[in-house]
Amino acid sequence: MVSTSLGVLQSDLIKFKPLLPLDFPCVLNMYVHKTWKVLSIYQFDMAVYTKIFVKFPKKFWPEGKGREFFLYVSSRRGYYGVWQEFEAQYPDANVLLVTVTDKESRRIEQQSDNQTKAEIMEVLRSMFPGEDVPDATDILVPRWWSDRFYKGTFSNWPIGVNRYEYDQLRAPVGRVYFTGEHTSEHYNGYVHGAYLSGIDSADILINCAQKSMCKYHVQGKYD
Repeated sequence: MVSTSLGVLQSDLIKFKPLLPLDFPCVLNMYVHKTWKVLSIYQFDMAVYTKIFVKFPKKFWPEGKGREFFLYVSSRRGYYGVWQEFEAQYPDANVLLVTVTDKESRRIEQQSDNQTKAEIMEVLRSMFPGEDVPDATDILVPRWWSDRFYKGTFSNWPIGVNRYEYDQLRAPVGRVYFTGEHTSEHYNGYVHGAYLSGIDSADILINCAQKSMCKYHVQGKYD
């Protein structure tokens, strides 16, 4: 049972012997027939979604009802745009969260935390020009994309990909079974999707081992 992330499957971290895929007789085109599993893996995206936590010695941002979130508008796409404060959840924690994604996530992961902190301080002082904005005392920058055991944050269904490709992504190859949030039918991208897909994949494997119900059906793309 392979439960690694889609990003890992798209990398060269795991070597399959024999190589993926094995024959899949319901696919007619000879090229697709020989490459269906690899194609299904690469037809899905591995998104990068980074939540950066920054701690300060004091609060300088607005609080109260309707002020949990605030935005920064930049001419640079995705540049430290979405902010959240946690006073209701963690009183006096003095922590802000800023969310970045995709290209900005990859860029930030490749620079030092001090560089990221300096960029954040410049943005915050631009957002609150009339406030005494102190330097941050701590910062947490997750690096899901750089981690070879994740290579991203969660899977994403691109436009044009439908249930057919999903069934192929989830389908076993011989005695090799696949699970993870990217194989969850209803909750891909979420932790509970990973949990539920584990149960589904285990049921498929158990039915094969105990009841000889090993055939995995993939409907046609336009059925």
